[in-house]
Amino acid sequence: MLLIGAVAYQAKPVLELHFASPQEYAAEGGGVRKVSLPDGTRLTLAGGAKIEVRYTRHDRTVELSRGALYAHVTHDARRPFRINTPNARIVDIGTSFEVLSKPGDTRVRVTSGVVDFGRNGWFSRPIRLKEKQAAILEGASLRRLADVDPTAVARWRNEWVEYKGAPLRQVIADLEALSLERIEIADDALAKKPVSGRIRLSDPTGQIENLAITHDFRIHQASGTFILDSK
Repeated sequence: MLLIGAVAYQAKPVLELHFASPQEYAAEGGGVRKVSLPDGTRLTLAGGAKIEVRYTRHDRTVELSRGALYAHVTHDARRPFRINTPNARIVDIGTSFEVLSKPGDTRVRVTSGVVDFGRNGWFSRPIRLKEKQAAILEGASLRRLADVDPTAVARWRNEWVEYKGAPLRQVIADLEALSLERIEIADDALAKKPVSGRIRLSDPTGQIENLAITHDFRIHQASGTFILDSK
């Protein structure tokens, strides 16, 4: 009887979460949407992001099917804040961070605080990311990426960004965050070309086409990747 009672007690939060009615939010039409949740947590969505949010007495969960999300989480030790993508789980330990969910991979970059990031599943071993750290989950492969400048994370939150002599590689990296396709620059000289002007990061394909005209490069596709090279 004691064992049955213990199992029932542990299962209660799971059942509460399962039957909780989700709140749905989406960033549609290539725009950016800001969402404030009941506990003060703030989310910014872009890249066609669609989320379902469930809050119970024990849990706070966000289901992100695709797109980009930046979270500034109000920490609550009694109620973990989790973001689930099709292949990953991110657990907040009091922080601000970016999640990019694309077909086949999930990327996380932390601007402050700490998160645990790993595969969905009972036996996965997450890695702990702190301020300036980043990681990517590609298929079953979870690996750390180079450290990031917190000021460069999720620039797309402002939708339009003004660049003054920034190298093309920086602009392309910002555009790739909201692009369903990967974007590669074929040669170093092109990557270093300076870019000045206002760029709409929520329109990666249109902006790349504009940049190709103003900065004299070609675009072609191979295996789901946009490849940029000098004419």
